[in-house]
Amino acid sequence: MFKCIYHEDGVIGIICVVILFICNTSSVSSGYNFAFKVFPVTKCPMSKEEWNMASIRLKCNTTHGYHCVPDKYFTSLIEFCYPQGFRLPFEKGNCLELAADGILNHVPCANTFSSGCPDTFYFSNELYKFPKCLTINTGLRCFDADIECIYSRLTNNKTVNQEEKSTTGYNNDGNLKGNTDSDNSTLIVVTIFLIGMIILLLVLTAAFIYKRRNKQKRNQGEMSKNEGNEEERLLMENKTAIIKEEKTKRKEFEGNEEIRKIHKIISDGDENAFNSFISHQSNTMSLKKTDVRGFNSLHIAAKGSNLKIFKKIIECEVSIDSEVMNDKRNCMHIAAYYGNNPICDHLLKKYDYLFKKKDKYNMNPAHWAALAGQTSILELMMGHNCDLSVKTEKYEENIVLFACMGKSLPVCEFVYSKEKIAWVLEATNKEGWNSIQYAAKAGDLEVFRFLVEKGVDIRNKSKQTGKNCLHTACEKGHVDICRYILENSPDLIHDKDKGKQHVGHFAAKSGNTEILKLLIEKLEIDDLIKATDDNINILHIACKFARKEMCKMICENFPSLVQEMTEKGWQAALFITERAGAENDRINILEFLVSDYKLDVYHVSRSGKTILYNACVNMSPNLVEYLLENFPDLPDIEKSMNPFEAAKSKEIDDVVRKHYETKTS
Repeated sequence: MFKCIYHEDGVIGIICVVILFICNTSSVSSGYNFAFKVFPVTKCPMSKEEWNMASIRLKCNTTHGYHCVPDKYFTSLIEFCYPQGFRLPFEKGNCLELAADGILNHVPCANTFSSGCPDTFYFSNELYKFPKCLTINTGLRCFDADIECIYSRLTNNKTVNQEEKSTTGYNNDGNLKGNTDSDNSTLIVVTIFLIGMIILLLVLTAAFIYKRRNKQKRNQGEMSKNEGNEEERLLMENKTAIIKEEKTKRKEFEGNEEIRKIHKIISDGDENAFNSFISHQSNTMSLKKTDVRGFNSLHIAAKGSNLKIFKKIIECEVSIDSEVMNDKRNCMHIAAYYGNNPICDHLLKKYDYLFKKKDKYNMNPAHWAALAGQTSILELMMGHNCDLSVKTEKYEENIVLFACMGKSLPVCEFVYSKEKIAWVLEATNKEGWNSIQYAAKAGDLEVFRFLVEKGVDIRNKSKQTGKNCLHTACEKGHVDICRYILENSPDLIHDKDKGKQHVGHFAAKSGNTEILKLLIEKLEIDDLIKATDDNINILHIACKFARKEMCKMICENFPSLVQEMTEKGWQAALFITERAGAENDRINILEFLVSDYKLDVYHVSRSGKTILYNACVNMSPNLVEYLLENFPDLPDIEKSMNPFEAAKSKEIDDVVRKHYETKTS
């Protein structure tokens, strides 16, 4: 037997078998162990269209919705059809991962990301709106934008052990959970087995190499020795290159103090300090280095007003074409946004091609100038024959729409005063939104009034949703703009969007009771309390978004809405826990509706959902604790789905265990 094994073909065969066995064992021991199928991908969809196409490709649907997020090890992006639905709500300040055995879990990013952390509430099927949540460093197992994580991994030279992570998972606060005894035992057995297999592989490999080398020596003499030395030399070079790369990365982070020093000198416009700094040849290399946001010295100089320093940095061979790593802006984008006329003028004279370059948002320098309200920069650009009417490619946004975002009346006035580009005032984006709707969303009454007076269509509706500017103003809680619209175009109050939502629904979402008072004055009661086609009323919306004062005002004026149910059998109680966050407000709303309006807390929807089930699904531990303490029979309602199986949260498991321990003691 051993004679056969030591034959070359035998050794190769055994090695292949062992390698395949180890790979298979490793894949089993380090597999995802999700309760449903997931598929690794190199890139997640980055637009609504791509998201929908991927959903069709995987044959996902509304009950098993398409999602694409990092896996729980941060070793790959994965796509899958999520059994919990296609549109789950998540709070701002969090990205997502697929944790445990298949739960979409919050990953806090507000305090660790350099940029790109979601700054507003969003639904899980809209994650593509936050590209930083879909861009990971698989080597370091961090989000690309998570500077704190990357810095920690590089400086401490730590990597997360995949077996440990697969057995521990993450808590809602982003920390690792403790291992179970059974998981540890399995890991030990698998580890010992793998070590044994590796030792066997090494022994067989050594025997094979020894036999092969002796044969080569007989046939080729010293040639085999030279080839062996060459192999060792290449291995050593590769190892050295890897070590060197790691050291370089550490130095880049450790050298941040030097970068901060030169960047502060440049920001202050201190020519003497700058000249002194670059007089040392070694210091000039720091000019090309970037800070945590990806700004190098030229980008910092573009913010200030010292043209001399800016030119000297270029003379030090810092490329004028270099872009901010995080968002791909060049120095003209930055100078335009900060209103740096001398540097913009210099760039337009010598490097005018920079104007046509666009950042990751597809914005050119004029868009950034408009966003910041820099009319003098726009005037300068027009003087250099720059086309200020250019739209972004993806969403077709123009300088007026960006001016509305930035609440800049002067930019709107500037555009209107220029015959060549005045038409841009009335242009729409890809979704059919015009400048009136952007102004309604931003909430600047002066900009809104100016656009109306200049003839921009106040009755324009979105192509996709059918929303008008009054819907948007109500939704964002801008009472002054709502009042202005109702005074000047009162007929807009009767419009509904494509989901049959009226102004009352949007006002309920914002929680602005002043707007509701306006609507009560202007609308017939039947029109204001009218529900959508699937029977969702304004109280349902107020409960869903935890608008406490709005709920009280609606109930005081329209008490009949408390008992109304939707087509799916939902009433106000279920809407209270439909979303995560604002748990104290949700508890207060529930107490108010139960005590004053006899809301049925034990109601079950047509599909078997209860108020407790929703609270568990949305991982709201305070709500779950409150419900169990005050309505202990909720887990035992007939026809209802098991709420605790839906939770998948250690924190909620602890609440439930504590509840039953107290109940049985």
